[in-house]
Amino acid sequence: MKSHLLWEVNPGEHRLALIENGQPAEFRILRTVGTFASTFSGDIRVARIVENLGLRKALVRFAEDGEAFLEPAPMLPEGTRLVVEISRPPIAEPGRWKRAICKPRQDIAIADLDAHRTSLPSAMVQASGAETIIVSDQIALASLREMLGDAEIAVTIEPAAFDAVDFDELEQISVSGEFAFENGQISIERTRAMTMIDIDGGGDAVALNLAAASEIPRLLRLLDIGGQVGIDFLAMPDRSTRLSVDSALAEACKALGPHERTAINGFGFAQIVRPRPGPSIPEVLCGITPERLSLESRAIALLREAAHSKGHGQRQLVANPAIIDLLRSWPDEVAALQKQLGAAIELVPDSSVSGYGHVHVSQS
Repeated sequence: MKSHLLWEVNPGEHRLALIENGQPAEFRILRTVGTFASTFSGDIRVARIVENLGLRKALVRFAEDGEAFLEPAPMLPEGTRLVVEISRPPIAEPGRWKRAICKPRQDIAIADLDAHRTSLPSAMVQASGAETIIVSDQIALASLREMLGDAEIAVTIEPAAFDAVDFDELEQISVSGEFAFENGQISIERTRAMTMIDIDGGGDAVALNLAAASEIPRLLRLLDIGGQVGIDFLAMPDRSTRLSVDSALAEACKALGPHERTAINGFGFAQIVRPRPGPSIPEVLCGITPERLSLESRAIALLREAAHSKGHGQRQLVANPAIIDLLRSWPDEVAALQKQLGAAIELVPDSSVSGYGHVHVSQS
């Protein structure tokens, strides 16, 4: 088996890891509720032109929910309905959201829309290139089969395979943006202009730079970080040293697929530009609040804890009122969890509770 996809099913989200040579090479989160649940690159949707903005640009509103910029916008009156394809989903920048961008698909009639649509799960499986999918149990298998429909890919149940990856740890380091390697640390910080990467550590600066040059592309692929990425290497003594680090970076970047890269300049700065077809893992987890779980992520974490709770009887999900209000807006997810557990669920708001809250089981 060259590569396989571990697929963990949870209320509100599925967590995926592409395993290559026994290690996670790509970590992905598929949300079934919230901001990142429906809009993805390549999705075909019906939209209505709300406002023509000039310069072949318009604001459109989707039939389901949300808005996007239409580029290039055809010369059509406001109120016109048409089929569009998502070019770029919404982007979560620090402190603000950037609207999605879509393009017209005038070759597709609204009546024929379903024949051209694909699902995000199917798109993610195709993008991974995995030869097989592994799930942990029959419940996960049934859920996955329903999501994938007629997709032709082998799915097996192997609980022990999940020992290869710690999804919770991957989430924690994605949120913190701090990744340790031998004698050093890589820090990844989101800004509105680009993703900035800093290198720190003790000992020989050249050795640290060489190690970081090999590690950074791996992290970009693992966390699906695209767009503009700036790397600030430690100061190097001469040009020959800089060229050796640059060569190591170029070699490691081969695993990234399509990208552009600048050479490391005299100040130790290099830039990588990758396609950005969707949100990175830090963006999914944190939204517009870097280094802190978003409200949606905290609500989903509470659902996940409840799903994995042991014992019998009613579950009380206790959390900040804002989290409880969000869970109440997801009645289908709460009902599905209740059915899975075979127990009633009570949502309890408590303003004194920090983090994502906790789960109380009436009978352990």
